[in-house]
Amino acid sequence: MSKMIGLSRPIKREWLDKTFEIVSQSENEREIIKKLSEFLAFEIKSSTNLGKTRGILLRIWLHSSAASSNIYSAAVTAFKGNETNKLAVNWAMIALSYPVFYDMCDLIGKISIVQDTFTTSWIKEKLLSMWGERSTLYHSIDKILQTLKSFGAIESVKTGTYKIRKFQITDSDTVKVMLMVLLALNKKAYYEVPELSALPLYFPFEYNITLEWLHNTQELRLGNFGGKIVVAAEV
Repeated sequence: MSKMIGLSRPIKREWLDKTFEIVSQSENEREIIKKLSEFLAFEIKSSTNLGKTRGILLRIWLHSSAASSNIYSAAVTAFKGNETNKLAVNWAMIALSYPVFYDMCDLIGKISIVQDTFTTSWIKEKLLSMWGERSTLYHSIDKILQTLKSFGAIESVKTGTYKIRKFQITDSDTVKVMLMVLLALNKKAYYEVPELSALPLYFPFEYNITLEWLHNTQELRLGNFGGKIVVAAEV
């Protein structure tokens, strides 16, 4: 069975923020859908596009696998303060809900280790080799690029070429959500501590992780593998 793509519309960070606000203030799904539809209708006139956009937003913040887990509780705590904190939490929640977003960001993060630009043709070639030739994937790649651009994570330097931008995160609650999501994705059984400060998935974000902080973070547990300190999650 082929993996679900799902990200068929570009998403703005203010839409994600509003979705979180609506979901966190109501337990009635019908009311959530009504309020979110009314909010989106100011910018999206097509009922079809509105429905697709609403579905994406609700999958991230309402129908996510994290909705009833410790991740959601941690995200609620972290979703405060400056816009960078909110962006990082939203970023993590999108990655948890949409594997194609994870894979695309992971690729961009890996190339960012050696250069600060990438091309549309390169990212399409890499994702198509991972996901297979699908017209929906071509469409989704363009929409994710628009989303990343609207987030401020990338900027266009010329046609088909993007430059990677950086944000500094100092809020420990935000970093905790990012790590909890990463570990919940089960891409690896564990991570060595130095890896956690330079994760390709979170390529726009700069943050520091100390062993002391990890020791004091209940949701993350330390272990030993091959004489090295590693981190796994309890989510």
